[in-house]
Amino acid sequence: MKDIEYGIFMPVGSGGWIPSANIPELDGSYEYNLEVARLSERFGFDFTLSQAVWRGYGGPSKHFDVNLESLVTGAGLAQATQDIGVWSTVNTAMMHPAIVAKMVATQSQISNGRTGLNIVAGGNRVSETQMGLGRDLDSSVKYRRATEWVEVVKALWTEKTVDYDGEFFQLEDCQSDPKPVGGIPQMICAATSDTGMAFVAKHLDGVLFEGTSRDSVVSTALRARRISQENGDNLKTYCVFMIIPGETDADAQKRIDYYNEGRDLIALGNMAREWGAVSHDATALNPDNEGWADATAISTGTVAGSPETIAEQLADMIDTGDIDGAVFIMPDFVDDLTVLGEQIVPLLVKDGFGRVAAA
Repeated sequence: MKDIEYGIFMPVGSGGWIPSANIPELDGSYEYNLEVARLSERFGFDFTLSQAVWRGYGGPSKHFDVNLESLVTGAGLAQATQDIGVWSTVNTAMMHPAIVAKMVATQSQISNGRTGLNIVAGGNRVSETQMGLGRDLDSSVKYRRATEWVEVVKALWTEKTVDYDGEFFQLEDCQSDPKPVGGIPQMICAATSDTGMAFVAKHLDGVLFEGTSRDSVVSTALRARRISQENGDNLKTYCVFMIIPGETDADAQKRIDYYNEGRDLIALGNMAREWGAVSHDATALNPDNEGWADATAISTGTVAGSPETIAEQLADMIDTGDIDGAVFIMPDFVDDLTVLGEQIVPLLVKDGFGRVAAA
């Protein structure tokens, strides 16, 4: 049995994870996320993870225009659940480590040690610049800042008083109590570059990534494993998988086609600009631009099909890539989550991947 962790990437943003007009209604409300968290716990998933987004992508679908704050959401979900891990996300450019240290320690008391933290070292360009943050920082500088941020927060979680004189943070006799329950919470970070993965391997517990195909998932996972071995070999790999189940493979493909028919090119253009995939020129928003004809709302790395097909493909990638954890997103976080919890993950566990209670 390979010990796999299974998590749910929560729909805290309006529209969920698909920029399309043809998707199930996801309002990004706390009420809906509470239902999803309790359902995830009932199926025995290991953790929930919520993102931190401070500005949406607009367009007709108003994708991510409504977004819950991650740490506050995590505290609420921690109080409302009993066993499932509750992981939140913070951006190191936006929140001082001393503030986060106190908030996470409080969340840890609420959850009795079920708290985890996903940090964002770079990215979120539009979210940062609207607040006048991060304008002149390239990736290497952002990782230097993130390194100091992690050092400070860990010190505040373990030491009575902290003095720190860094490039980005200066603390003098800084105190933070209470401490987290059970010691330093598990910390992960999304990274795909060698520089980013090396940062995670040296300072955190796990790297979060996704792929655009089966081969890209496997190659990224194996590269992360290699970088982990070069830096102490204690890095976990977590891959984000979009799953779209159907009774048959053909049924799942019909769902994909329907979502793509309603694709929101404005939101997709804003997303591409934020992540540097296209020019920041406003004309990139024009749906008639060359190249947008083939734009899709569904990621090319989506795993779709019958429960048996999805389980087979996931098992192949987890095994070949030596992946430690799978984090799932989906169009409908009630019906699709039920299929995932009742049919797909039990098939994975039966084949030797994981330990969740759903088995």
